[in-house]
Amino acid sequence: MAWSVVDWIVLVGYLGFLVWLGYFFSKRRSTSDDYFVGGQKIPAWVAAFSLYATGLSSISYVATTSNVYQSGWIFGIGVLGIAPLIPLVAEYFVPFVRRLNCVTAYEYLEARFDRPMRLLASAIFMIFHVMRIAVVIFIPTLAFREVWPMVNPLIIVAIMGFLCVIYTTVGGFEAVVWSDTIQTILLMGAAVLVMGYGFFAIPEGVNGFQALVADGKVFPKENFSFDPKVTTVWWLFLGGFFGSIYQYIGSQDMVQRYSSTKNLAEAKKTLYIQFPLLCVSVFMFVGMGSAIYLFYKFSGVQAPVLQNNNALLPYFVINQLPIGISGLVIAGIFAAAQSTVSSSLNSTATCAIVDFIAPIKPNITDKEKITFAQIASWSAGILGTLMAMVFITQGQSDMYVLFNSILGLLGSPIAGVFLLGIFSTKVGSKAAWIGFGVSTVVALYLGNPGGLLNIIPGYTKPEIFGFLFAPIVIGACMIPGYLATLFIAAPSAAQINGLTYKSLANQSDIK
Repeated sequence: MAWSVVDWIVLVGYLGFLVWLGYFFSKRRSTSDDYFVGGQKIPAWVAAFSLYATGLSSISYVATTSNVYQSGWIFGIGVLGIAPLIPLVAEYFVPFVRRLNCVTAYEYLEARFDRPMRLLASAIFMIFHVMRIAVVIFIPTLAFREVWPMVNPLIIVAIMGFLCVIYTTVGGFEAVVWSDTIQTILLMGAAVLVMGYGFFAIPEGVNGFQALVADGKVFPKENFSFDPKVTTVWWLFLGGFFGSIYQYIGSQDMVQRYSSTKNLAEAKKTLYIQFPLLCVSVFMFVGMGSAIYLFYKFSGVQAPVLQNNNALLPYFVINQLPIGISGLVIAGIFAAAQSTVSSSLNSTATCAIVDFIAPIKPNITDKEKITFAQIASWSAGILGTLMAMVFITQGQSDMYVLFNSILGLLGSPIAGVFLLGIFSTKVGSKAAWIGFGVSTVVALYLGNPGGLLNIIPGYTKPEIFGFLFAPIVIGACMIPGYLATLFIAAPSAAQINGLTYKSLANQSDIK
């Protein structure tokens, strides 16, 4: 098959629909509360789909499918490590957000510790997410460059970034969550189409599962090793659990969804709906990777040799799926990118206003909040899109690798600070800063971002599977932070009233 006019019509129609969606919700918005959290009237199932889409980027959708194709099912089940975290977040963190009526996650850090901790965490989040916007646009564009050689990749970058900025900035939070929901349904449908077409190539009488087992694509014995240097089931689950702590309790794009529903029960429901959605993720990733592998194994079509492995899914879609269906699936890949970008734009703008501008401008009007938020959203979107264009034309610069690595590693120290605040009644501001400082040093030692530590004589980066960094760094925050309470006075009961897990017994006052 080849990309056709029909496919272009399908793709352009989808993109045009997103712009209309932003315009539609702009007419329903009247206050800054509507712009930032949808007036706390978002249905739980919509908030749940949006939460899921926020965590599922185009990188995951495209790259995980390719990893399953090449290395087997182990990478497709890694998301299940998040499952044990969900009830803990629902029962021990969401009540704080609702009780304090937090718009950003970092308001809790100021209430529990101090304002500098709030500002640091919020600033790290905003800088990281501008870079994340660039990466989320950049990675799939690399893939499309191989399968759409006739299209200038800068045009793809500009379209993806510009359209996301328009419907996010104009429509606000409500446009983001509803578009996330539509995009989630679209990418799920796209996955089903890919699986159906791939599995259809299996000859009658041949057991596709047995073929995958025979080729070592399911779970070979080495997947269950306890070697900390290699990818195994155990480390994927452990890393998936600890690596998601920051995402679910310290990352504004996720936390914002907890405040968008009408009450605490609906907010908790938003999280518990993640259980079936995580299972859908496994079904999608394992299914698409396996289907494409079996297609090339049995169809007689030669498997492509691609310079960029992430181009596998777009290549299969454009070259194998029927006309019209190709456009729909490519729209699904665009949807995975845009759901992440739109969430990053809205949450970054929210942090800029709530954490930085509003505290120093106490008399700011509702209209000014929306105006400043729209300016912040446009600024983040344009900057992220321009960075993606630079990556396309020049590749990833050393400066990008340095900053992105450092900021990514700082997520786990902040997660450790959140956990100290929630689960310890003895840790105060000074102890929390000690924990944060120690864990940041450990994170830099483990990750050596951009080769920063190579200047230290005798330094050798530890040979540890990357998924294990998060539990080590979080532990390096919590243990020193708690030990510091042996010589630093604990906060008074009044200072932490309603801010630790012990105060969650009575939730009758939480809306």
